[in-house]
Order: sequence, then structure tokens, then C-alpha cells
Amino acid sequence: MVAKEDLLLLKTKILPTGAESILDFLATRHNQVEITHIVLENVPLLIMGRHGMIARIPNNGSMQKISQPADILKGLREFFNRQDPLYLFINLPDLPVPNEVLQVLEEVQRRHAKKQALLDTIDRALDQYDKDMFLQATDELKNLMSEMLPPLKGRGSR
Repeated sequence: MVAKEDLLLLKTKILPTGAESILDFLATRHNQVEITHIVLENVPLLIMGRHGMIARIPNNGSMQKISQPADILKGLREFFNRQDPLYLFINLPDLPVPNEVLQVLEEVQRRHAKKQALLDTIDRALDQYDKDMFLQATDELKNLMSEMLPPLKGRGSR
């Protein structure tokens, strides 16, 4: 079965109309939902793609295909009265991330890696009792940290 958080994480993708309320409902029944990476036949299945959804839900002994969000939600409510698992096939693209955001993320990752390297150097300097290496690394770390912190308002320049 799938974790509730994994279902809610799908809301960070590009969803078809009506999918958000269905994901919320599925999250409440996550212990009966199984994610699949292939489209299965003859099992209760919800396929969610960028441009729509289709559900195959058992109804009166046969599989009923439903594609309207309101009908899917109604069918899922009836289906979950039983204890059968629902298989969920997801084909949703990630939300596009603007280049500016990617650049900021890369800069944050670069600074974090530099910070970790400096902390490792400080640890190594302490282990080796190397005062010069320690002072140099702590100065670099202090400079890096001052670049990372926003300036405090109300101080200094007017």
C-alpha cells in the first residue's frame, strides 16, 4: 500500500481538472491504494495523466469505465466500501521550474557543498592540531556564512 504523503506529493505535479480532490480522497484511503507502473487489466484501476483521468471500477459484476472527475469520486466512494485494493497508474509531468529558480537552487547547492567542505577541513585541522589550517578554514567559513545571511534591517547604512 502507498503512504499518504506519497499521494499528496502528487499534487506538486501538473494535474488534470478535478484530480486534486480525488488525490485528497485517495489519501484518506491510502491503505487500500497500490501504485503501479504498468496499466493492469481486470483490476480496479485509476489512471491519472496530464490531460485527464479514467477509472475502471467494478460495478454489478463488470468493470465500469468512468472519466468525469465527479463520477470518478462517486465511484471511488462506493468502491472503498469494500476492502479491495485500488491500483493507481500515474503519468503526470513535473511542474516546470523557471531557469531563475534552477540557478538559485544550483547556487544554494554550491554554497552548501563549500560549507560542508570547510567543516570537513576544520574537523581535519582539529584532528591534526593544525592551527593555520583551522584559522584559514574558519575565516573562509565565516565569510561564506556572511554572504549567505541577509543583512539585518536597521543596522549600519542609512
